[in-house]
Amino acid sequence: MCRFLSKPIEAWSSLLATVLVIGIHGCGPVEISCPPWPMPEDGQPCERVYTGEGNPFDIGLLATRRLEVAQCEQGVPRELLIFAPQEEGFYAVVVFQHGFMSRNGYYSQMLEHVASHGFVVVAPQMYRPGLSVLLGRPSAAEEAEVAARIIEWFPGNLDTITAVRACTDRLGISGHSRGGKVAWLVMARHGQYARAIAGVDPVDGTGGPFGGQDRVTDAPFPFSVPALVIGAGRGGRCAPVGDNYARFYEASASPAWQVLALEQGHADMLDDETPGFNLARSLCPGGPDTEGMRRLTAGLLVALFRASLQGDQTAYAYLNDADAAPVKVAVTGK
Repeated sequence: MCRFLSKPIEAWSSLLATVLVIGIHGCGPVEISCPPWPMPEDGQPCERVYTGEGNPFDIGLLATRRLEVAQCEQGVPRELLIFAPQEEGFYAVVVFQHGFMSRNGYYSQMLEHVASHGFVVVAPQMYRPGLSVLLGRPSAAEEAEVAARIIEWFPGNLDTITAVRACTDRLGISGHSRGGKVAWLVMARHGQYARAIAGVDPVDGTGGPFGGQDRVTDAPFPFSVPALVIGAGRGGRCAPVGDNYARFYEASASPAWQVLALEQGHADMLDDETPGFNLARSLCPGGPDTEGMRRLTAGLLVALFRASLQGDQTAYAYLNDADAAPVKVAVTGK
């Protein structure tokens, strides 16, 4: 379960407002009950992949397609939203974990931006928002194990679905808010799965009044890959101090970057249209430029993964360049 507020909840109005907050909790069911599916043979490692060029904060050169995969289709444990280049080729893979009570489709503009720079971007829908989420199923740790099973499903299956070569040996993992915690939990237990990790205003809650969830940031992370932590200066109750992005950066080994969007909010990187989610979103303080926050988030992810997955290490420079960012930021690196 997740941390909802840093102080005890004293009134029903506070509880209702808080349980709707995004990014810090999760739900069940956690069982994976798809019928057996014959796994394709693992392909050979990709000796080369497409390498993007140009400013990562701008839309990339490649046209993309949007694909939706139902749960259990080809044996996948959860439904997937995929953005992939239309042009045939070899492409690195980026996984993106959604936040609490959110839907993968709410990040479409940002994820399509990333894909246009030459990535197959996969966003699982980890659960359907509802009452069971508020009752604490699954825990972040349980959610991370399902996420690991999804990654294990990728080899061969992504190729079939996307009609391009999805290079799963060049994989990066990322996530928003609670999804950021899930990404780090996957790496803590399965560090061989990814070459880089990114958190978008990640939150490391412990369950608030319900308790029961361990922190992932209490000790240094037991792996060392390039790590990016994007923070929101207006995190508010959605990403409270003591649970927020700062913990993830502090626990990360070098090389790591922290980019703080000084005036932006916890949900500002989502699409402008988020049907069924606007009340919850309104509880998170927002900033003055949601389009700029989407460009910042997508561009930073592109820069990290272009360098770590596509092989252009000059792209790391964008993570240190506050002047190049589309909104006001403060940058720290180690």
